[in-house]
Amino acid sequence: MLRAFAPVPVVELSSKERIQAIFASRDKLYVGLASGALKVYSVPPSTGSSFAPSASPPVPAKLVTTIDQFTKRAVEQLAVLEEARVLVALSDGYVHLYDLDTYALQERLHRTKGAFVMATSSDLEFDKPFVALSSDGSLPNPSAADVQGTVSRLVVSARKKLHCYEWQGAELIGSREISIPERPRSLTFIRPDKILCGLVVEYFLVDISASTVSSVFAAGRPVGPLNGAIAGVAANIGDITSSASASARRQGCALAALLPEDDSVLLVNEFSSAFLSAETGGFIKTKKPIKWKDVPAMLGYTYPYVISVAANSRRLEVRNPKTCTLLEAINFPTLAHLHDGKYPFVASSRQVWQLSIKSFEEQVRILVDQNQLDEAISLAEGLDDVFISDRTEMLRKLKMMKAEELYMRMKFQQSMMMFSEVSAPPERVLALYPAVIAGDAAGKDDVDGERAEMNSHKEAESEPDGNGTSDIAPVNGNDKSNGDAASVASTNPDAQRQKDVEFFDRFLRPSILSSAKPPGGGNGVVAKYTSSSADTMSVADSLANFLSIGKNSKVAPPSEVGSVSDFGGPESLDGKALNKAVRCLLIYLIDTRRKIARLASVESGTITKEDLALVSTEKMTAGTFGADLSKEATVVDTALLRCYMLINPQLVGPLVRLANHCDKDVVRQQLLSHGKWSELVDFYYTKKLHRDALELLKELAESRQALELSGPEPIVEYLQKLGHEHLNLVFEFAMGPIRMDEQYGIDIFMANTPEAESLSRTAVVKYLGGISRSLTIKYLEHLVFSLGDLSPDFHNELAVAYLEDIKTNAQLYSLDDDMLQRPLDKLLRLLRESRQYRPERILSVIPRDSSLLLEAKAILFSRIGEHKRALEIYVFNMKDYGKAQEYCMNVYDTDAPNNKTVFHTLLELYLRPPGIRVTLSNRMPPSRRSSNSSSMYNLSASPPPPPPPPSSSSGFQLQKSPSSSSLSSMPSYEVPAMNLDAALDLLSNHGSRVSAIDALELLPSDIKMTALGPFLEAHLRTTTASVTRDRLFASLLKTELVRTQQALVDLRSRNVVISDTRVCPVCVKRLGSSVISVFPNRTVVHYGCAKQYRETLKQ
Repeated sequence: MLRAFAPVPVVELSSKERIQAIFASRDKLYVGLASGALKVYSVPPSTGSSFAPSASPPVPAKLVTTIDQFTKRAVEQLAVLEEARVLVALSDGYVHLYDLDTYALQERLHRTKGAFVMATSSDLEFDKPFVALSSDGSLPNPSAADVQGTVSRLVVSARKKLHCYEWQGAELIGSREISIPERPRSLTFIRPDKILCGLVVEYFLVDISASTVSSVFAAGRPVGPLNGAIAGVAANIGDITSSASASARRQGCALAALLPEDDSVLLVNEFSSAFLSAETGGFIKTKKPIKWKDVPAMLGYTYPYVISVAANSRRLEVRNPKTCTLLEAINFPTLAHLHDGKYPFVASSRQVWQLSIKSFEEQVRILVDQNQLDEAISLAEGLDDVFISDRTEMLRKLKMMKAEELYMRMKFQQSMMMFSEVSAPPERVLALYPAVIAGDAAGKDDVDGERAEMNSHKEAESEPDGNGTSDIAPVNGNDKSNGDAASVASTNPDAQRQKDVEFFDRFLRPSILSSAKPPGGGNGVVAKYTSSSADTMSVADSLANFLSIGKNSKVAPPSEVGSVSDFGGPESLDGKALNKAVRCLLIYLIDTRRKIARLASVESGTITKEDLALVSTEKMTAGTFGADLSKEATVVDTALLRCYMLINPQLVGPLVRLANHCDKDVVRQQLLSHGKWSELVDFYYTKKLHRDALELLKELAESRQALELSGPEPIVEYLQKLGHEHLNLVFEFAMGPIRMDEQYGIDIFMANTPEAESLSRTAVVKYLGGISRSLTIKYLEHLVFSLGDLSPDFHNELAVAYLEDIKTNAQLYSLDDDMLQRPLDKLLRLLRESRQYRPERILSVIPRDSSLLLEAKAILFSRIGEHKRALEIYVFNMKDYGKAQEYCMNVYDTDAPNNKTVFHTLLELYLRPPGIRVTLSNRMPPSRRSSNSSSMYNLSASPPPPPPPPSSSSGFQLQKSPSSSSLSSMPSYEVPAMNLDAALDLLSNHGSRVSAIDALELLPSDIKMTALGPFLEAHLRTTTASVTRDRLFASLLKTELVRTQQALVDLRSRNVVISDTRVCPVCVKRLGSSVISVFPNRTVVHYGCAKQYRETLKQ
C-alpha cells in the first residue's frame, strides 16, 4: 500500500492539558486548550505544507508563545484571516477577534451569541491556489496590492442565522445576517461567496452576496439542479476547510469537502456519499460514490488526496479523489481533530501529528512497483508540473506501460487508444505483435527497462505491515492499532466505455488517407481495370465496414486469418484474437500516421493554421516519434499495409494509391503473393517508380497472367499519366502500342490532360516523324487547330507534311478521288487561315510543274504581297474569274500593301495580258491527267514583252509561238488574247473601286458605250453620293460654327456687378478690388477661392 504521508508527532502536552482546537496557517500552528489557553508553535512550511513534499525528516514544532487567559472557557474552534491579520476564536458561544501579531483581543462579536460553528475564506486563496516556494523553502508573503484588494469572509452559525463578516485587506467593510431553516453542524466554502451548510442528514447552499438559501440534498437524495445558485468562479485550490464544531463531530453530521482538481464537492452522510459540481450545482452521476467501511467523523482535502477520520477516531484514511481508491490507512492511538488544506495536521487530546507528505515522484514509483498503474496515472495527471520534474514524459511512460498491460489482458481496443493518446513510438507498439504484422520490430519490448529505470531512483522504503496499514506508536508506548486491509476500487466501467467509444469514433472519422492526392488524380493509374468496389469506397467507409469491434462484429474464422503458430506470436493469441488485435491496431496506426504527417509539415514549413493548432493542442514535438520522421512513417505505413492484407486485402487499394511511406520490398512481396497486380502498379506510380511499373505492365501484357492488365491498354493509360520529366520513358514504352495501332499514339500524345500538354512538342514531332507520317500529321493538326500553337515551325511542318502526302497520293489516285482531295483541302485551309507559316519556305517545296497546287501557290503569293502573280494564276492558269474577283475583294478590304490597286491589276491582266512562258508537260502519265490539265503553266519572273501594234480588228496582235521543234529545247512566250467580257464584268460589279480614268485608258478605243453603261452608271452614282456626302458634312459644320459663335456672343454679353457690400460666398470677405472668378451660374468668388468653390460644386 502507498505510504503518501508520514505522520510525525510535533506537539505533546502534559496530562493536565487537553487539546480542544487546532489551526495551521503558513508557518504557525495554533493550539486551543480546554482551559481557554492558546499555544502558538512555529512549524516551517517546507515540512508542514503539502505543497512542499520533502523526503527529509520534518523539523519539530517550536513553542513560540503561550497565552493562558486567551478565553474564559474552552477554545472550541480557531481560524486565521491572514490578509486581515485577524485570529478568530470560538469560545463560550461567542466569536472573538484577536490581533494576529500581538494576540490582543480586538472585539467580541456579541451578535454571534450561541455560535456553534464557523468558517473562513479568502479571495486570494481561490484566485491563487498554487504558490511557488522561495529559494529557502518558505512560502512567500503576498504582495501589498494583493492583500489590500483581497476580500476575506467569516461566516458564523448562531441559532438559525448565519452571520457574515467581510474584510477588504485589513479593514472590516460590512456584515449581514441570513436566516436559515435550521442550525448547521458544518460549513464548507465552495466559492468565495457561497457556502455549503451540512445538517444532520441534508444540505443547503447559501449565496452570501444574494442572501439566498437553496436546498441541495434531502433524505439522502439529490434535489438539484440548484437554479443557478453556483456559477461563474474558476476552479481553485485554497486553504478552505470544512469546519465543524467538536460537539458536531461527536454527534455526527453531514460532511463536505471541496475537491479543486475537478471542481467538485464531496458530500458524505454516514455511509452514503455523492459528488456535486461546484460550477453548475448539479450532481455528477458519472463518478461512483465512495464505499465507506466506517462512517467518517471528519473529512478534508489535502492536495491531491481526500483524507478522512473514521468514526472510531483512530484511523486516518487517504483516498484518491478521482478513483476513490483507498491508498493509505494510518492507525493512531486516538484522533479528535483534523486540519486539512495546505498544512495537514491531526491531533488527539494531548498530541499533534504533522502529516508530512512524501515526494510525489517517489509516490509514483511506489505505485508502479506495486503494479497500481491506474493510481500512478491518476496521481500524475492530477499534479502540477512544479511538483514533478518532466511530469509530461513520466505520464506518457506510465500510460504506455498501462497500454501494454491492457494488451496482455486482451483488451486490445483500450490498449491501442491509450497508445494513440500518448503518441507512443511505433516500434514499441508493434513489438507486441507477431512478425507478420510488426516485421523487423517484432519482439522489441522495453517495458521492463522502463520499470527498472523508474525503480532505479527509488529510495529504501520500509514495507507496510501485513494488513495493509501503518501504525503510529503513541508517546507512552502503548500500541492499540487494529488496522484493516485497504480496498482498491476499480474505475467506473460506464464512463470508461463511453470514453472509449468517443475516442474510437474520433480516430475513424478524420482519416489521414483523405488528406493527400497523387499527381494526376486520386482514382489510381489503372482504375479502369481494377475492382470498382475497392476504388469507390473511401477509407472512412472501409474502416467503418471492416473495423467494427463489439458484440455484433464479424471476425474472420481462424482458417482465413492464420493460427498463432504461423505468425510466431504469443501462445495465448489465437487466430480470432489476432484478427481483433490487428483491427484495433489500425486505430493507433491511422492516428499516428496523421500525427507524423503534421509533424513533417511543421519541419518542412508547409503547415497550415489548422495543422499548427492541432500540433499545439496535442503537445507533439519533433522528438515524439524519434529524430527520423521518415523512418517512423515507413514503419507505420508498412505495418498498416500488413494489417490490411491480413484482415481485408481490399483496403490496400486506397492506401497504395495515395501518398505513403510503405517499404518498397515489403509492398512488392505482399501484393505479388496475393495477386494484387493493379495495386502494385498504383504503388509504383505513387512512389514515382515508373520504370518498374511499366516493365511490370509490359510483362503482364505479354504473359497474360492478369487478365485485367493484359494488352497494351494499361501501358497506354499509365503513359498518359507521365509528364515531360519522363519523356524518355514515354518514347521507350510507347513504341510497341503505336506500332500495333496508331490510335494509341493519339491517346498518349493528344489526350486532353496536363501531362500530355506538358510534353516537348518538338521532340514528339521528331519522334512521331520516324514512326508514321499520318500520325505526325494528326499530332501537328492537334497542335495547330486544337491547341492553337503559334509556333511557325509547326505550321511549316504541317504544310510540308500535307505536300508530301499529296505528292504520294497523286501517284496512286485520280484527281477527283477523296484520298487526294482531302489533304489538298486541308492544305488550302491551313494556308488561308494560318498567319504563322513562312510562305517562302513552302513555295520552295511546291513542285514547279504541279497543276494540283496552283491555288496553293496563289495563296502563298498573296501572303508575300505578290498580288499580280496570284491573279495571273487565277486568270491564266486556272481560268477561274470568279475566284479572281473574290481574291480582289478579300485583299481590297485589308491593310495589305497595294490593296487599293488590286482591282486595277486584275483589269490590266484582262485587257493587257503579259507574255506567258509555256512549257508542255509530259511528266504525268495520261492515266493520271485530267481533261483540263493537258498542259501546265509555270510563271516566270521575266518582264512582259512590249505591247504589239494595234490592228484594225482587236487593237492587239497575238504573237505566234515558235515551232514545236524549238519548244523542246527552249521555252516560248505567248501573249493571250484580251478578255474583254471578263473586264466588263469586273467593271460592272466593282467599277466604283477602279479609277474611271485608268479604266478608260485600258479599254480599247472601239468599245461601245452600251457596254460601258453599267460601269459608268455605277461610277457616277458613287461619285454623286460622295459629293452629296461632302456637301452635307460642310452644311453641318457651318451650322455648328453659327451655334458656337452665338454661344460666344451670349457669354460675352453676360456681366456681374461688384458693389462695396458684395462678399465672396467661400471666405465671406468683401470682394472689393480683388481678382475675381465668375462661374457660369453668375457666382463671383475670389480668384484664390475658385478652386474650393469648384470642389463644392462637384460635391
